[in-house]
Amino acid sequence: MRTIRTYPTRLDADLARIALEAADIPAVVVGIGLGMEGGASGVQLLVPDDRVDAALKILRQQESA
Repeated sequence: MRTIRTYPTRLDADLARIALEAADIPAVVVGIGLGMEGGASGVQLLVPDDRVDAALKILRQQESA
């Protein structure tokens, strides 16, 4: 698994995870959350190494929508 993005809150990371899973890309959200915040290091979104390019493409499409 590889971290492809870091988000300031778990909510932001979970929205990205849901978009990836809808495209059949497995994703995991990790990070210490205080309430809805990711703490000092943020909340990381991880995907399998062989799906990094596809995941980044999905996230770019989501951002431009």
